[in-house]
Formats: sequence, structure tokens, C-alpha cells
Amino acid sequence: MPRQHQSLLAATLVALVLPLTTAPAVTARPRVQGSVAVELDAEKAVRDLSKAQYEGMRAKATPNADGNLLSLGDRLLAAAQSLEKGGNYFKAKETAKAAARVYEAARNLGEARSGQALLSRSYYDAPFQVERERSRTQAEIAYFGKENATVRQLFDRAQQLAQPARLAEPVSSTPNVATLATNRAAVQLFKASRHLMRAELGF
Repeated sequence: MPRQHQSLLAATLVALVLPLTTAPAVTARPRVQGSVAVELDAEKAVRDLSKAQYEGMRAKATPNADGNLLSLGDRLLAAAQSLEKGGNYFKAKETAKAAARVYEAARNLGEARSGQALLSRSYYDAPFQVERERSRTQAEIAYFGKENATVRQLFDRAQQLAQPARLAEPVSSTPNVATLATNRAAVQLFKASRHLMRAELGF
């Protein structure tokens, strides 16, 4: 091979190899799974706190809303806000969900007392769902063996309110707002008690 061709070949090889040896190595930064989960829980906590605040405003604007449940909803919301500020996002999320459910129940009882409500499917379904919700909540309490005084308070109040539909009963053409709204309140309280249990359990 002529000398000039050898020199040209050497120069070409140097030009190709040099960038590979001088360029800084680029490595993909591994994503930490735990931090992603924390970020998701933080986002969900903020979202559920906003929903609880909204449901609180709706409930307090409803005539004859249940005062005891409004007060409980306020306490749960305050606890959820404190947990969120402290970085306990999962517990904050579940406590906020419980607060939202309690506020909904307070509003439903106000609707039951006034006999006026904007009925949606959840109202019509409530008399048929309430027994299932009761059984599920009772089973979770028994299985996990983890409940605080508020969980028991919610469960007991829900049991008092529940008026399960009987399949043999004739279906009325005129909806009974009091029955529908009261059963919806019971469903919300059963669900609220489960959210509080999850908050205590951490999953």
C-alpha cells in the first residue's frame, strides 16, 4: 500500500476513534421505584383533600344536614391535611376519602329529612347495595382486627341507618327520597369506615 494511502487510513481511524474516547459517557439515570410511588401518593392525597373540601361545602350548604357527621367530617379533613403536610401521603389520602364520604352522608341525611334530592343512580342502587357494604365492612373488621373508635362509630351509625331492600317488595313508581337518601348515607358511612381502616393498616 502506498505511504500516502497508509497515512490517510491512519488519519481516518484516528478521526473515528477519538470522539469515542473523549466524549463523556452517558448513562441513563435509574428511576427509583419508591420515589415514584411516593409522588403518586402525594398527588392522590392532594386530589382527595380537594374532593373532601368540595363535599364539605356541599354538605354545609344542604338544609338539615346531619350536624354530628359534619363535625366528624371536619375533624377527619383536618387530620388528613395534617398528615399530608407531614408527608404521610397514603394515610392522608385514605383519611381524606373517609372525610368526603362522611360529608356525603351528612348531606344525604339532610336530603332525607327534607324529602328533596337530585336523584342519581347511586341513590336508586343504595337500598340494594347497603347489605353488601355492611357485610364487607364487618368482614374486614373481623379479618384485620384493626379498628379505632371512629371506625366503630361509623359502622354502628351506618347499621342504624341501613334499610335494605327486599326483593319480594313491590317496586313503587314514586321514588321514596327519604329511603333512598338514608340508604345512600349508610353506604357512604360503611365505605368511610373501610377507608379509615386502610389508613390505620397502611395498605
